[in-house]
Amino acid sequence: MNKKLNTISISGLMIGPILGSGIVLLPPIAIHMIGDKAIIAWIITMLMGIIFAYIFTKMSILTLSNEGVNVVIGEKLGQNFRELSSNYLTAAVCFGPVAVLYTASGFICNMFQGANNYRTLVIFILLFLNIAVLLMGITAMGKVTLVLSSLTGLILIIGSVFNLLKQDNVTFPSGMPPITTLGSTLLLLFWAIIGWEVIGSYVEEVMNPEKTLMRAMKISLSAVIFIYLLTTFALQNSLGNQIITKETDINVSLILIPLFGNLSYIVMGIVAAGLCYATLIMILGAVTRQMAARAENGMLPAFLRKKESERSPKRALLVLTIFHCILIVLIHYNYITVEWTVGIANTFFICNALLGLIASLKCIDGIIIKVSIILLIIILVILLAFSSPIGWTLLVVVSLMSMYKSIPQFQQKLKN
Repeated sequence: MNKKLNTISISGLMIGPILGSGIVLLPPIAIHMIGDKAIIAWIITMLMGIIFAYIFTKMSILTLSNEGVNVVIGEKLGQNFRELSSNYLTAAVCFGPVAVLYTASGFICNMFQGANNYRTLVIFILLFLNIAVLLMGITAMGKVTLVLSSLTGLILIIGSVFNLLKQDNVTFPSGMPPITTLGSTLLLLFWAIIGWEVIGSYVEEVMNPEKTLMRAMKISLSAVIFIYLLTTFALQNSLGNQIITKETDINVSLILIPLFGNLSYIVMGIVAAGLCYATLIMILGAVTRQMAARAENGMLPAFLRKKESERSPKRALLVLTIFHCILIVLIHYNYITVEWTVGIANTFFICNALLGLIASLKCIDGIIIKVSIILLIIILVILLAFSSPIGWTLLVVVSLMSMYKSIPQFQQKLKN
Protein backbone atom coordinates (compact mmCIF):
# COMPACT_ATOMS: atom_id res chain seq x y z
CA MET A 1 0.00 0.00 0.00
CA ASN A 2 1.20 3.52 -0.83
CA LYS A 3 1.54 5.19 2.55
CA LYS A 4 0.81 8.91 2.31
CA LEU A 5 0.40 10.24 5.86
CA ASN A 6 3.46 11.89 7.41
CA THR A 7 3.84 13.64 10.77
CA ILE A 8 2.32 16.92 9.58
CA SER A 9 -0.67 15.45 7.74
CA ILE A 10 -1.60 13.04 10.56
CA SER A 11 -1.29 15.98 12.99
CA GLY A 12 -3.81 17.82 10.83
CA LEU A 13 -6.17 14.86 11.14
CA MET A 14 -5.83 14.95 14.94
CA ILE A 15 -5.93 18.61 16.03
CA GLY A 16 -9.16 19.90 14.45
CA PRO A 17 -11.36 16.92 15.33
CA ILE A 18 -10.10 16.68 18.92
CA LEU A 19 -10.78 20.40 19.43
CA GLY A 20 -14.09 19.95 17.60
CA SER A 21 -17.13 21.84 18.83
CA GLY A 22 -15.81 21.41 22.39
CA ILE A 23 -13.58 24.50 22.10
CA VAL A 24 -16.73 26.57 21.44
CA LEU A 25 -19.17 24.89 23.82
CA LEU A 26 -17.15 23.74 26.85
CA PRO A 27 -15.22 26.86 28.06
CA PRO A 28 -18.45 28.85 28.69
CA ILE A 29 -19.99 25.86 30.50
CA ALA A 30 -16.95 25.55 32.80
CA ILE A 31 -17.03 29.27 33.62
CA HIS A 32 -20.75 29.08 34.41
CA MET A 33 -20.03 26.23 36.83
CA ILE A 34 -16.92 27.47 38.69
CA GLY A 35 -16.31 31.04 37.50
CA ASP A 36 -12.71 32.26 37.25
CA LYS A 37 -11.47 28.94 38.64
CA ALA A 38 -12.44 27.22 35.37
CA ILE A 39 -8.81 27.27 34.27
CA ILE A 40 -7.98 24.89 37.15
CA ALA A 41 -10.51 22.35 35.85
CA TRP A 42 -9.05 22.71 32.37
CA ILE A 43 -5.50 22.10 33.60
CA ILE A 44 -6.64 18.87 35.31
CA THR A 45 -8.57 17.82 32.19
CA MET A 46 -5.57 18.43 29.96
CA LEU A 47 -3.38 16.35 32.29
CA MET A 48 -5.86 13.50 31.84
CA GLY A 49 -5.75 14.20 28.11
CA ILE A 50 -2.00 13.59 28.06
CA ILE A 51 -2.54 10.11 29.50
CA PHE A 52 -5.48 9.39 27.19
CA ALA A 53 -3.52 10.46 24.10
CA TYR A 54 -0.43 8.46 25.08
CA ILE A 55 -2.41 5.28 25.81
CA PHE A 56 -4.35 5.17 22.55
CA THR A 57 -1.43 6.26 20.39
CA LYS A 58 0.71 3.55 21.94
CA MET A 59 -2.03 0.98 21.33
CA SER A 60 -2.41 2.15 17.72
CA ILE A 61 1.27 1.47 17.11
CA LEU A 62 0.82 -2.13 18.29
CA THR A 63 -1.37 -2.92 15.27
CA LEU A 64 -0.69 -2.65 11.55
CA SER A 65 -4.36 -2.88 10.59
CA ASN A 66 -6.93 -0.14 9.95
CA GLU A 67 -9.13 -1.93 12.47
CA GLY A 68 -7.13 0.15 14.94
CA VAL A 69 -7.02 -0.45 18.66
CA ASN A 70 -9.74 -3.09 18.28
CA VAL A 71 -7.01 -5.52 17.20
CA VAL A 72 -5.16 -4.95 20.49
CA ILE A 73 -8.42 -5.28 22.41
CA GLY A 74 -8.93 -8.68 20.75
CA GLU A 75 -5.40 -9.82 21.58
CA LYS A 76 -5.60 -8.77 25.24
CA LEU A 77 -9.26 -9.41 26.11
CA GLY A 78 -10.27 -12.02 23.52
CA GLN A 79 -11.58 -11.90 19.96
CA ASN A 80 -15.17 -11.51 21.22
CA PHE A 81 -14.25 -8.10 22.61
CA ARG A 82 -12.50 -7.11 19.38
CA GLU A 83 -15.77 -7.53 17.51
CA LEU A 84 -17.69 -5.84 20.33
CA SER A 85 -15.41 -2.78 20.29
CA SER A 86 -15.66 -2.48 16.51
CA ASN A 87 -19.44 -2.62 16.64
CA TYR A 88 -19.59 -0.04 19.44
CA LEU A 89 -17.54 2.43 17.38
CA THR A 90 -19.54 1.76 14.21
CA ALA A 91 -22.83 2.24 16.11
CA ALA A 92 -21.56 5.50 17.60
CA VAL A 93 -20.69 6.83 14.16
CA CYS A 94 -24.13 5.89 12.84
CA PHE A 95 -25.55 8.58 15.15
CA GLY A 96 -22.81 11.02 16.20
CA PRO A 97 -22.05 12.75 12.86
CA VAL A 98 -25.67 13.86 12.52
CA ALA A 99 -25.34 15.91 15.73
CA VAL A 100 -22.06 17.39 14.46
CA LEU A 101 -23.77 18.37 11.19
CA TYR A 102 -26.54 20.11 13.13
CA THR A 103 -23.98 21.97 15.27
CA ALA A 104 -22.04 23.17 12.21
CA SER A 105 -25.21 24.16 10.33
CA GLY A 106 -26.40 26.10 13.38
CA PHE A 107 -23.30 28.31 13.39
CA ILE A 108 -23.53 28.84 9.62
CA CYS A 109 -27.25 29.68 9.63
CA ASN A 110 -26.87 32.13 12.51
CA MET A 111 -24.54 34.23 10.36
CA PHE A 112 -27.31 35.03 7.87
CA GLN A 113 -30.76 36.39 8.58
CA GLY A 114 -33.52 33.90 7.74
CA ALA A 115 -31.04 31.10 6.98
CA ASN A 116 -32.51 28.92 9.74
CA ASN A 117 -35.49 28.29 7.46
CA TYR A 118 -33.14 26.35 5.17
CA ARG A 119 -31.17 24.56 7.87
CA THR A 120 -31.94 21.03 6.63
CA LEU A 121 -30.72 22.01 3.15
CA VAL A 122 -27.49 23.37 4.66
CA ILE A 123 -27.04 20.09 6.55
CA PHE A 124 -27.36 18.03 3.37
CA ILE A 125 -24.89 20.34 1.56
CA LEU A 126 -22.36 19.91 4.39
CA LEU A 127 -22.89 16.14 4.38
CA PHE A 128 -22.24 15.79 0.65
CA LEU A 129 -19.27 18.17 0.75
CA ASN A 130 -17.81 15.93 3.43
CA ILE A 131 -18.41 12.85 1.27
CA ALA A 132 -16.66 14.56 -1.65
CA VAL A 133 -13.53 15.13 0.46
CA LEU A 134 -13.57 11.55 1.77
CA LEU A 135 -13.86 10.15 -1.78
CA MET A 136 -10.80 12.16 -2.83
CA GLY A 137 -8.66 9.93 -0.61
CA ILE A 138 -6.46 10.14 2.44
CA THR A 139 -4.12 12.81 1.02
CA ALA A 140 -7.00 15.23 0.42
CA MET A 141 -8.42 14.46 3.87
CA GLY A 142 -5.09 15.26 5.48
CA LYS A 143 -4.71 18.54 3.56
CA VAL A 144 -8.25 19.76 4.25
CA THR A 145 -8.14 19.00 7.98
CA LEU A 146 -4.62 20.49 8.24
CA VAL A 147 -5.82 23.75 6.66
CA LEU A 148 -8.95 23.86 8.85
CA SER A 149 -7.00 23.01 12.02
CA SER A 150 -4.24 25.54 11.31
CA LEU A 151 -6.61 28.35 10.38
CA THR A 152 -8.98 27.92 13.32
CA GLY A 153 -6.11 27.37 15.75
CA LEU A 154 -4.36 30.56 14.63
CA ILE A 155 -7.57 32.61 14.89
CA LEU A 156 -8.19 31.41 18.45
CA ILE A 157 -4.56 31.91 19.53
CA ILE A 158 -4.18 35.38 18.01
CA GLY A 159 -7.62 36.44 19.27
CA SER A 160 -6.88 35.20 22.81
CA VAL A 161 -3.45 36.86 22.99
CA PHE A 162 -4.82 40.16 21.65
CA ASN A 163 -7.68 39.96 24.14
CA LEU A 164 -5.34 39.43 27.10
CA LEU A 165 -3.09 42.30 25.99
CA LYS A 166 -6.10 44.64 25.91
CA GLN A 167 -7.14 43.75 29.48
CA ASP A 168 -6.38 46.26 32.26
CA ASN A 169 -5.77 43.42 34.70
CA VAL A 170 -5.06 39.75 33.97
CA THR A 171 -6.16 37.80 37.03
CA PHE A 172 -5.34 34.27 38.13
CA PRO A 173 -7.68 32.18 40.31
CA SER A 174 -7.05 32.29 44.04
CA GLY A 175 -7.62 28.95 45.73
CA MET A 176 -9.35 25.80 44.60
CA PRO A 177 -13.06 25.44 43.74
CA PRO A 178 -15.28 23.17 45.91
CA ILE A 179 -14.51 19.49 45.27
CA THR A 180 -18.10 18.58 44.37
CA THR A 181 -18.41 21.41 41.82
CA LEU A 182 -14.97 20.67 40.44
CA GLY A 183 -15.90 17.00 40.01
CA SER A 184 -19.10 17.85 38.11
CA THR A 185 -17.16 20.20 35.85
CA LEU A 186 -14.47 17.61 35.13
CA LEU A 187 -17.11 15.09 34.06
CA LEU A 188 -18.33 17.52 31.38
CA LEU A 189 -14.87 18.61 30.28
CA PHE A 190 -13.75 15.00 29.81
CA TRP A 191 -15.34 15.17 26.34
CA ALA A 192 -12.56 17.54 25.33
CA ILE A 193 -10.08 14.65 25.28
CA ILE A 194 -12.18 12.08 23.40
CA GLY A 195 -11.00 11.33 19.85
CA TRP A 196 -7.55 9.80 20.21
CA GLU A 197 -9.00 6.28 20.14
CA VAL A 198 -9.70 6.38 16.37
CA ILE A 199 -6.17 7.30 15.27
CA GLY A 200 -5.31 3.63 14.81
CA SER A 201 -7.82 3.36 11.96
CA TYR A 202 -5.34 5.23 9.74
CA VAL A 203 -2.24 3.22 10.63
CA GLU A 204 -2.01 1.37 7.29
CA GLU A 205 -1.55 4.69 5.50
CA VAL A 206 1.00 6.19 7.91
CA MET A 207 4.68 6.31 7.00
CA ASN A 208 6.77 4.58 9.69
CA PRO A 209 3.87 4.40 12.22
CA GLU A 210 5.96 3.90 15.36
CA LYS A 211 7.84 7.20 14.97
CA THR A 212 5.28 9.17 12.99
CA LEU A 213 2.29 8.56 15.27
CA MET A 214 4.20 9.42 18.45
CA ARG A 215 5.61 12.61 16.91
CA ALA A 216 2.20 13.61 15.57
CA MET A 217 0.61 12.89 18.95
CA LYS A 218 3.10 15.18 20.71
CA ILE A 219 2.54 17.99 18.19
CA SER A 220 -1.24 17.63 18.24
CA LEU A 221 -1.44 17.28 22.02
CA SER A 222 0.71 20.39 22.53
CA ALA A 223 -1.51 22.38 20.14
CA VAL A 224 -4.77 21.17 21.71
CA ILE A 225 -3.61 21.87 25.27
CA PHE A 226 -2.26 25.32 24.37
CA ILE A 227 -5.42 26.38 22.50
CA TYR A 228 -7.82 25.11 25.18
CA LEU A 229 -5.94 26.69 28.10
CA LEU A 230 -5.26 30.00 26.34
CA THR A 231 -8.85 30.33 25.07
CA THR A 232 -10.35 29.56 28.48
CA PHE A 233 -7.98 31.92 30.29
CA ALA A 234 -8.73 34.76 27.84
CA LEU A 235 -12.48 34.14 28.06
CA GLN A 236 -12.67 34.22 31.86
CA ASN A 237 -10.53 37.38 31.95
CA SER A 238 -12.68 39.09 29.31
CA LEU A 239 -15.57 38.91 31.81
CA GLY A 240 -13.66 41.04 34.31
CA ASN A 241 -15.22 41.19 37.76
CA GLN A 242 -18.68 40.41 36.44
CA ILE A 243 -20.76 38.19 38.73
CA ILE A 244 -21.53 34.95 36.88
CA THR A 245 -25.09 33.62 37.05
CA LYS A 246 -27.00 31.04 35.04
CA GLU A 247 -28.44 33.87 32.93
CA THR A 248 -25.04 35.41 32.12
CA ASP A 249 -24.38 35.25 28.38
CA ILE A 250 -20.91 33.76 27.93
CA ASN A 251 -19.75 33.09 24.39
CA VAL A 252 -16.27 32.25 23.11
CA SER A 253 -16.84 35.01 20.53
CA LEU A 254 -16.09 37.48 23.37
CA ILE A 255 -12.37 36.78 23.07
CA LEU A 256 -12.41 37.90 19.42
CA ILE A 257 -14.22 41.22 19.93
CA PRO A 258 -11.06 43.32 20.61
CA LEU A 259 -9.57 42.07 17.33
CA PHE A 260 -12.57 41.59 15.02
CA GLY A 261 -15.19 43.88 16.58
CA ASN A 262 -18.70 43.30 15.22
CA LEU A 263 -17.40 40.57 12.94
CA SER A 264 -16.36 38.39 15.89
CA TYR A 265 -19.58 36.32 15.84
CA ILE A 266 -19.21 35.65 12.11
CA VAL A 267 -15.55 34.69 12.53
CA MET A 268 -16.41 32.37 15.44
CA GLY A 269 -19.18 30.83 13.34
CA ILE A 270 -16.67 30.03 10.61
CA VAL A 271 -14.21 28.64 13.18
CA ALA A 272 -16.84 26.43 14.82
CA ALA A 273 -18.18 25.15 11.49
CA GLY A 274 -14.63 24.39 10.31
CA LEU A 275 -13.81 22.39 13.43
CA CYS A 276 -17.06 20.42 13.18
CA TYR A 277 -16.25 19.68 9.53
CA ALA A 278 -12.77 18.46 10.46
CA THR A 279 -14.33 16.16 13.05
CA LEU A 280 -16.65 14.67 10.44
CA ILE A 281 -13.79 14.00 8.03
CA MET A 282 -11.66 12.25 10.62
CA ILE A 283 -14.34 10.15 12.31
CA LEU A 284 -16.10 9.00 9.13
CA GLY A 285 -12.79 8.37 7.39
CA ALA A 286 -11.58 6.24 10.28
CA VAL A 287 -14.72 4.15 10.65
CA THR A 288 -15.21 3.49 6.92
CA ARG A 289 -11.62 2.22 6.78
CA GLN A 290 -12.26 0.04 9.78
CA MET A 291 -15.46 -1.35 8.21
CA ALA A 292 -13.59 -2.19 4.99
CA ALA A 293 -10.81 -3.91 6.93
CA ARG A 294 -13.37 -5.98 8.87
CA ALA A 295 -15.07 -6.95 5.60
CA GLU A 296 -11.70 -8.20 4.32
CA ASN A 297 -11.44 -10.39 7.44
CA GLY A 298 -14.95 -11.78 6.99
CA MET A 299 -16.45 -10.01 10.01
CA LEU A 300 -18.71 -7.82 7.86
CA PRO A 301 -20.40 -8.51 4.48
CA ALA A 302 -17.95 -8.73 1.55
CA PHE A 303 -19.94 -5.93 -0.11
CA LEU A 304 -18.13 -3.45 2.19
CA ARG A 305 -14.64 -4.37 1.03
CA LYS A 306 -12.48 -1.64 -0.45
CA LYS A 307 -11.33 -2.20 -4.02
CA GLU A 308 -7.63 -1.68 -4.69
CA SER A 309 -8.42 1.01 -7.26
CA GLU A 310 -10.47 3.04 -4.74
CA ARG A 311 -8.99 5.92 -2.77
CA SER A 312 -11.46 5.35 0.06
CA PRO A 313 -13.99 2.63 1.04
CA LYS A 314 -16.93 3.88 -1.07
CA ARG A 315 -19.43 1.20 -0.12
CA ALA A 316 -18.91 1.56 3.63
CA LEU A 317 -19.26 5.33 3.23
CA LEU A 318 -22.46 4.82 1.21
CA VAL A 319 -24.04 2.68 3.95
CA LEU A 320 -23.27 5.23 6.66
CA THR A 321 -24.45 8.13 4.48
CA ILE A 322 -27.82 6.48 3.83
CA PHE A 323 -28.30 5.96 7.58
CA HIS A 324 -27.36 9.61 8.27
CA CYS A 325 -29.81 10.86 5.62
CA ILE A 326 -32.61 8.85 7.22
CA LEU A 327 -31.86 10.35 10.65
CA ILE A 328 -31.74 13.89 9.20
CA VAL A 329 -35.18 13.42 7.63
CA LEU A 330 -36.58 12.01 10.89
CA ILE A 331 -35.23 14.99 12.84
CA HIS A 332 -36.59 17.43 10.24
CA TYR A 333 -40.10 16.03 10.71
CA ASN A 334 -39.70 15.94 14.53
CA TYR A 335 -39.88 12.17 14.89
CA ILE A 336 -36.58 12.22 16.83
CA THR A 337 -34.34 14.96 18.24
CA VAL A 338 -30.66 15.85 17.89
CA GLU A 339 -30.28 15.26 21.64
CA TRP A 340 -31.58 11.72 21.08
CA THR A 341 -28.77 11.01 18.58
CA VAL A 342 -26.16 12.60 20.88
CA GLY A 343 -27.20 10.46 23.82
CA ILE A 344 -26.96 7.24 21.81
CA ALA A 345 -23.62 8.16 20.24
CA ASN A 346 -22.16 9.09 23.64
CA THR A 347 -23.17 5.74 25.12
CA PHE A 348 -21.35 3.79 22.41
CA PHE A 349 -18.29 6.08 22.41
CA ILE A 350 -17.90 5.62 26.17
CA CYS A 351 -18.19 1.83 25.95
CA ASN A 352 -15.64 1.68 23.14
CA ALA A 353 -13.21 3.83 25.12
CA LEU A 354 -13.76 1.66 28.21
CA LEU A 355 -12.76 -1.50 26.34
CA GLY A 356 -9.65 0.23 25.03
CA LEU A 357 -8.61 1.43 28.47
CA ILE A 358 -9.17 -1.99 30.05
CA ALA A 359 -7.06 -3.64 27.32
CA SER A 360 -4.31 -1.05 27.79
CA LEU A 361 -3.81 -2.23 31.38
CA LYS A 362 -2.37 -5.43 29.88
CA CYS A 363 -0.03 -3.85 27.32
CA ILE A 364 1.26 -0.64 28.91
CA ASP A 365 3.76 -0.77 31.78
CA GLY A 366 4.29 1.64 34.66
CA ILE A 367 2.41 1.89 37.95
CA ILE A 368 1.64 5.62 37.51
CA ILE A 369 0.20 5.03 34.04
CA LYS A 370 -1.87 2.07 35.28
CA VAL A 371 -3.30 4.09 38.18
CA SER A 372 -4.15 6.88 35.74
CA ILE A 373 -5.89 4.40 33.44
CA ILE A 374 -7.97 3.06 36.34
CA LEU A 375 -8.95 6.65 37.21
CA LEU A 376 -10.09 7.26 33.64
CA ILE A 377 -12.08 4.01 33.67
CA ILE A 378 -13.92 5.11 36.83
CA ILE A 379 -14.74 8.49 35.27
CA LEU A 380 -16.12 6.84 32.12
CA VAL A 381 -18.24 4.41 34.14
CA ILE A 382 -19.76 7.36 36.01
CA LEU A 383 -20.49 9.09 32.70
CA LEU A 384 -22.06 5.91 31.34
CA ALA A 385 -24.51 5.86 34.24
CA PHE A 386 -26.13 9.02 32.83
CA SER A 387 -27.00 7.36 29.48
CA SER A 388 -30.62 7.47 28.31
CA PRO A 389 -32.88 4.38 28.37
CA ILE A 390 -32.84 4.20 24.56
CA GLY A 391 -29.03 4.33 24.67
CA TRP A 392 -28.94 1.42 27.11
CA THR A 393 -31.45 -0.53 25.00
CA LEU A 394 -29.44 -0.17 21.78
CA LEU A 395 -26.26 -0.97 23.71
CA VAL A 396 -27.75 -4.27 24.85
CA VAL A 397 -28.96 -5.05 21.31
CA VAL A 398 -25.55 -4.38 19.73
CA SER A 399 -23.79 -6.36 22.49
CA LEU A 400 -26.03 -9.40 21.97
CA MET A 401 -25.60 -9.23 18.19
CA SER A 402 -21.82 -9.07 18.65
CA MET A 403 -21.90 -12.11 20.93
CA TYR A 404 -23.98 -14.03 18.39
CA LYS A 405 -21.52 -13.18 15.61
CA SER A 406 -18.35 -13.76 17.62
CA ILE A 407 -19.04 -16.91 19.62
CA PRO A 408 -19.65 -20.00 17.46
CA GLN A 409 -20.85 -22.06 20.41
CA PHE A 410 -23.44 -19.47 21.32
CA GLN A 411 -24.50 -19.26 17.68
CA GLN A 412 -24.89 -23.03 17.44
CA LYS A 413 -26.84 -23.13 20.68
CA LEU A 414 -29.32 -20.58 19.41
CA LYS A 415 -29.78 -22.54 16.17
CA ASN A 416 -30.53 -25.72 18.11
